[in-house]
Amino acid sequence: MRIRTLSALIAVFAFIAIYWFFEIHGLMLLSFGVAFICVYEYSKLAFKTPQTPPTLKWSFQALCGLLVVASVFMDVPTAAIAQAAVYFLAIVLLTVSRKGDLQPAFHYQGAGLMGLLYVGVFPSLAIRLLRLEDGDIWFFGLLAIVFAGDTMAYITGRFLGRRKLLEAVSPKKTIEGSIGGLLGSALAGVVIAQYAPFELTSVLSTPAMVAVAIVSGAFAQIGDLVESMLKRVAEVKDSGHIMPGHGGMLDRLDGVLFAAPVYFSLVHLLLHFSES
Repeated sequence: MRIRTLSALIAVFAFIAIYWFFEIHGLMLLSFGVAFICVYEYSKLAFKTPQTPPTLKWSFQALCGLLVVASVFMDVPTAAIAQAAVYFLAIVLLTVSRKGDLQPAFHYQGAGLMGLLYVGVFPSLAIRLLRLEDGDIWFFGLLAIVFAGDTMAYITGRFLGRRKLLEAVSPKKTIEGSIGGLLGSALAGVVIAQYAPFELTSVLSTPAMVAVAIVSGAFAQIGDLVESMLKRVAEVKDSGHIMPGHGGMLDRLDGVLFAAPVYFSLVHLLLHFSES
């Protein structure tokens, strides 16, 4: 527990220092680095069998990395997603046909296409928040909603948890913990609405921001469960070892990845109504 806490504190202080000295540009570069680590960790989970051709894994990592960058800066990221999918399916076709064994093709295609979305598109939507006006506030809001929910879910589940949520996927998670997590996310929404800069107060009415926080927090919990399922299928405890006591970057940010598309869309909806 001491190692876990120390590791988290170091990560938080490093994050704050980068923002303090380099502002949004530093956050964006850091976010890209984190996204690339998630790509690497997912590829190890999805293509872990010794029979997987190394070229397939490297191609997936390269396409995902390019997709993250393209999805952040392209006005129509759908084109980038489609191209990455076409390229990867073509690479699978060529790789499998050369080996002569077609049986793994379906797994490679499914795992690869899921990965293009999971670690290629989802993180890019979190990074795209930084390109909005007052993007740092929207970005920190996403992190606050997810991590407040995660913390409250842990505390509530530990002291009040009785009924299992999805025992086959994550035996320690409880319904009570899940409800506590939603309350934690809602509380983060209240704080964001109350302490946002003055120019955003017309957008961030408290009920609207709490609604955004609850919905985003619910999908963050789903993301946590999905990553737990992936690890069970891959028969590993953690996605990596980059954060002592926490595991890999995917272990720490699975909720952020799943919440990002929902939060991004809801933020744009709020901004649209504020301008009309």
